[in-house]
Amino acid sequence: MRSFLVIAFSWVMVVPLAASARQRSAPHPHGELPPGLDCASCHTDRAWTPLKEKLDFDHNRLTDFPLLGAHARTRCASCHLELRFDEPDLQPDDCASCHVDVHQGNLSGRCASCHNAESFSDVDGLALHAQTSFPLTGAHEQIACEACHTNDLGGAFTFMDTACIACHEADYDGAQSIDHRALGFPTDCEQCHTTLAWAHAATFDHAVASNGFDLVGAHAETKCSSCHLMPGLEPIFLTNDENDCVACHQSDYDREHAGSGFPTTCLTCHSTDSWDAEDFDHAAASNGFDLVGAHAPLACESCHALPGLDLLFDPADENDCVACHQSDYDREHAGSGFPTTCLTCHSTDSWDAEDFDHDSDYFPIFSGKHKNKWDSCQTCHTDSNTYQVFTCLTCHEHRQSKMDDEHREVRGYVYDSIQCYACHPDGKD
Repeated sequence: MRSFLVIAFSWVMVVPLAASARQRSAPHPHGELPPGLDCASCHTDRAWTPLKEKLDFDHNRLTDFPLLGAHARTRCASCHLELRFDEPDLQPDDCASCHVDVHQGNLSGRCASCHNAESFSDVDGLALHAQTSFPLTGAHEQIACEACHTNDLGGAFTFMDTACIACHEADYDGAQSIDHRALGFPTDCEQCHTTLAWAHAATFDHAVASNGFDLVGAHAETKCSSCHLMPGLEPIFLTNDENDCVACHQSDYDREHAGSGFPTTCLTCHSTDSWDAEDFDHAAASNGFDLVGAHAPLACESCHALPGLDLLFDPADENDCVACHQSDYDREHAGSGFPTTCLTCHSTDSWDAEDFDHDSDYFPIFSGKHKNKWDSCQTCHTDSNTYQVFTCLTCHEHRQSKMDDEHREVRGYVYDSIQCYACHPDGKD
C-alpha cells in the first residue's frame, strides 16, 4: 500500500514537470516576445481566445514602429503573418515592405513624400509638385496626374521633359489655333503663352519687343507671318513706329493715291481698324464744312490741290455753295440776278435735283392760269437782291381806277401786289 502511494505521487509530480520542460523547450506560437510582455497582456484566464477587448500591449512604446493613422486601426494579423511578432524590425518609412510599389521604383521608395499614414490614397499633388522643378500653376492645376505622367497611378511615374512643347506639340501644330510649325515659330512657348490657357492667354508684349509698335485694331488679328519672316520673326517692313503706316502699306497707298501727291500721314484719314474705314473728320478739320450728300463720295482732289491738300476754293462754310459752284450758277442763272443762296432751291444730294417747289410752297406758276405765262423769274421778281419782292402788275396792267372800282366793297383793299397775293394766293378769282 505504501509502495503504491509513492508510485502514484511520483507520477503526479512527474507529469507537470515533464509538461513544464516541454513548454520551455518548445517555440512560442508568437515567436520571441518583446521583453516584459506576458500572455495576460492579450489573453484572459477564462479562455485563450478571443483576445481582450482592450489589449495591454503598447506597440508605440515597446517597438520602433508607432502605430499612427490607419495603422492604429489595422488588425495585428494584417502585418504579423501567422501571428508571429519576431519578424525583422521595420521602420515607419519602410512602406514598400508592406505596400506594393505601384511606381515600380521610379520614386526610390520615397512614399512619405506623397502619402501619409492616415490614408494611402490621400495625395496632395499640388503641394508635392511645388517641391519639384515644375510647380503646377494655371490650367495645370486642374489636370489629372495621368495626363502628363505615362500610365496611370497604378503604373510608373515617368518624369517628362518640362518644356512646353513636350506636352503641347499638338497645340504648336495648330490643334487649337495657329499652325506654329508651318509658320516657323520658335518652340520656347512661354515667350507668348502662359499656363492659364494655351489658346488665348498670350503675354507677348509686341509694343515692348518692337520699340513701341502696339498691335491695335486690325493689326491685332493679323498673322505674325504677314509682317515677320519665319523662323526668327525678322520684320519684313522697317517701320519707325505704329504711325509709320506707309512703310507697310506702300502698295495700298499706290493703289489709292498713286500720282495724287497725297501725304503719307495715313492716320490723318484712315484708322487701324480697316484701311478702307476712314475716320477723318472733315467738319472738324475744315471749320465746319461737313461732307454730306454728293460731297461725301467726292475725291479729295475735287476740292483740294495735291500735295498738301490746299483748298481750290475758299467757301465760308458748307452753305456757301457758290464759292465752289460758280460755274454751275453761271450756266444755269447767268444774267438772271438769282441770289447765290443756292440751298434755297438745290440740295447737297445733286446740283440738278432741285427740291424747291414754287407751286406748293409759294405760288402756282407751273400749273393753273399762270402756266407758260412767264419767261423768267424776273417776270415777277424784279429785285435781283431778294426774291421776297415780287409784282403782279407786270402782267396784270390794270388801271388802278378800274381795280379800285371792282374792289369797292372789299374791306381793307389796297392796290398793291402783296395785297393781291393775300387775297389770291393760288391766282384764282
